[in-house]
Amino acid sequence: MDLAPQRQLPASLQRIRQALLACYGGLLLYFALSSYLALGGPSLAWPVVWLLQTLPLLLFAPGLLQARPRPHAWFSFAILLYFCHAVLVAFDPGRRWLGIIEVLLCSAIFVLLILFIRKYRDHFQEPI
Repeated sequence: MDLAPQRQLPASLQRIRQALLACYGGLLLYFALSSYLALGGPSLAWPVVWLLQTLPLLLFAPGLLQARPRPHAWFSFAILLYFCHAVLVAFDPGRRWLGIIEVLLCSAIFVLLILFIRKYRDHFQEPI
């Protein structure tokens, strides 16, 4: 566990981090919307389906909020599974627009994760 004090991030890293957190929140909202639409409206199953879809994403939230590089690195692997799901959804003609939105969000998150890790490593001159 990383017990080092929180470091002050430079402005460029802060912008990347803010964009990453915005896309992360967007993906959480996307899954809320897609599960709502898949179930055809409000029901007791809606929060359960949403939680099952987002639980792996939510496990990375503490590390992302604390701006630690190691959770960002692991999250970059996990987001690729969501990307695979997004591509499969995009090939379904009835849900194509939902799949495209998910592909865009997953791609943006992956690119922002890699940028954050590289800039963090370059700025603090330490291995991840």
